[in-house]
Amino acid sequence: MSSSIKVFGLVFSMALCVHAQSLVSYASPGAQDYGRALTISPAALGGGMRGTAPTIPILAATGFPFGGAAVDQQGHRFFYTNGVQLACMPIPTVQPGIGPFGFLPMPPFFNQITGMAYSQATGCLWITDGWFIGEYNFGAGVFVTGPWPSPYAGTPIRLTGLDFDSATGNVVAVSEFSNLLHFTPGGALLSNNPPTYVPPGLATGLAIEGRGFTMAGTAFSIAYVSYNNTAVLWNNGATVPLSMAQTQGLAFVALPADLPQGAICPGMPMDAWQNSPSYVNNAGFQLELQGGPPLSVVILGVDIAFLPVPILLPSGSNLWLNPASMTLIVIPLPTNIAGSAFLAAPLFLPPGFTAFTQWAAICPMGGLLYTSDMLQIMVSMP
Repeated sequence: MSSSIKVFGLVFSMALCVHAQSLVSYASPGAQDYGRALTISPAALGGGMRGTAPTIPILAATGFPFGGAAVDQQGHRFFYTNGVQLACMPIPTVQPGIGPFGFLPMPPFFNQITGMAYSQATGCLWITDGWFIGEYNFGAGVFVTGPWPSPYAGTPIRLTGLDFDSATGNVVAVSEFSNLLHFTPGGALLSNNPPTYVPPGLATGLAIEGRGFTMAGTAFSIAYVSYNNTAVLWNNGATVPLSMAQTQGLAFVALPADLPQGAICPGMPMDAWQNSPSYVNNAGFQLELQGGPPLSVVILGVDIAFLPVPILLPSGSNLWLNPASMTLIVIPLPTNIAGSAFLAAPLFLPPGFTAFTQWAAICPMGGLLYTSDMLQIMVSMP
């Protein structure tokens, strides 16, 4: 991988269709939590999480309903707030992002932040204090849109999660009681819908998945809502465990899900990764292998499908791609002196397009074929 941190853990399955690759949650004064999802079969949900990475700078500890999280996929930035402080840091698992990093000025007029989202279209943060919503230029320290009132302004009910839906161009919010609200950027309320499930508690965050969907000519969204240590797929009530005891914000980032490689060649870890989030028109997107055989040739396989049960190679490695598949693409690539290989793969593809990639190489010790982990790469909206 491109950076010094990779967060490991379990991969869990989503029923019927491929869902968000990575959910990033924030809890003061702590960490990010990368939860990954990958379709394995139309079966019951499994569970797992990638783990945590420290946030720098560390913010003071607060609690519900304060806090929020947002991701700038193109700039490789993670924004987070404990409700009274606002900060930004690079996404740790990809190439370094653009600044500014560190503490950012809190928005005017608001005494607190209970939800936050990033707009790739404007480079601004959408922020709510629980009752009002505004588009905040954090560089200039001013609101450029709003703040305008939500339907809960003047009531005890608060908005506790916020996201910007690139597929529809709308601002989406969740109330503490899990109602999902859609607004135009100007503040017109488009819908206010109750949850389709029994909430496990008070909602603490919201993430809109980065695929664009259209059904019967109408764009719609897939939303995740966090509840302390659990996220729930708002559309059907499926649950995703998070490793935090008290999640204060949730965001989506198009980092890959993966399935395990099985046995590893001694001294040749074969770690598959990508250099940046897989968003639409990412011209600099690159597939990477770290820990391969130095100054040798490795094989990269790419397919639009994978095997639900892997082929167990004589080496003990898992082969997740079907060698007999008519859609399998096999690419031989050289490694450098460090055992790394790279393939430029510009993502001029529609959102929702999904591919599965896996590397393979001959182990110098024993001459058997070993594989990397398999990545699920899904193209998302920016």
